[in-house]
Amino acid sequence: MIRLSICIIKSFLSLKKTNKYIIGDASVKKKVLIIVTCVIALAGVVTSICIYRHYHPTHWRYNDGFIIGSTEKQIVEKYGEFDGQKGSSGNVKSYMIRDNTPESIMSKDDSLWYDITFKDGVAVKVELREGYIGG
Repeated sequence: MIRLSICIIKSFLSLKKTNKYIIGDASVKKKVLIIVTCVIALAGVVTSICIYRHYHPTHWRYNDGFIIGSTEKQIVEKYGEFDGQKGSSGNVKSYMIRDNTPESIMSKDDSLWYDITFKDGVAVKVELREGYIGG
């Protein structure tokens, strides 16, 4: 992205140095075409990132838009079996994103979980949780 910006700036500086502002010149047309192409490509990348972030706001691996409103069976078909569940009722199921990596004997649990809350068999809420399943 930085290289793209530098390329655009260099193109404009070279136009200014040579005083070739006449659009009829082939080199100017080529440079304008390159600049327009770069701007369109950059806009495409930014749009793609925005759309991806919209559908994966909680974690990049799981599509919140698909999960909320889906049944447990549909979620398991797409992402595999759950890694755990929270509580005895089983209405909160979890996927492990990051395993615990203790640095010492008394270090805190830094595991990361993607919790899905179910109501009447349908997912209604998703959230990230740090720590072990017990709380």
